[in-house]
Amino acid sequence: MSSNESKKIEPVEGTAVRIQSGGEVIELDYQAATSQRSRSLWWGTAVGFRAMQAAALALSKDGLWSRDRLYVVSSHPGPGVMDAIDYVCNVVARDRYVCVQENDCGRRCNSSLKYEWWVSDGEKTAAIQLRPGFVPRAFFDLLDRLGQSDTTDAEAMAFEVFKVNLSAKVWNAPLMDSFRVTVTPHPLAPGELPEPVKAPDYWNNIRPSV
Repeated sequence: MSSNESKKIEPVEGTAVRIQSGGEVIELDYQAATSQRSRSLWWGTAVGFRAMQAAALALSKDGLWSRDRLYVVSSHPGPGVMDAIDYVCNVVARDRYVCVQENDCGRRCNSSLKYEWWVSDGEKTAAIQLRPGFVPRAFFDLLDRLGQSDTTDAEAMAFEVFKVNLSAKVWNAPLMDSFRVTVTPHPLAPGELPEPVKAPDYWNNIRPSV
């Protein structure tokens, strides 16, 4: 496909995202991304998919973006997030996906996670961040409560309600009202970390979206 032809294709439309793979244009829909996921992971799937829609817009200025050279760094350890990214970008099995986490996070979702991603196409990198304030502080408080021996049924239910509401919110809001996106002309090589992540104080602000 020529660059002129790929320019004519909208990378994002409704609940779909379009991307090239091996020179072919494929269309991926959010409903298919959720079909293999339980309800408990729908918030992660929703925010991960919407973040990749933001990446699609940012990386398709000179023609429809392509999977072929994509590399993704994520600061969110949730399996729903990872699966949504991989569904769109096909990066996990190709060793083109890295998830960074705060050392004391316990390898699970808690208040130290960040809603930040870097998507590089071999020529440039889109830095994507869920806008501050999108996720309320109470959500992070509940994240830390879950799994504790004294977690109540009411807290568990409140957390599920939060996820349903946040999933609806990230789809109902205009895409760029939910995310901040910055594109730099500096690609990341597979395995390379973006400069902000390498900074010693990166995890100091553990609740960037509050």
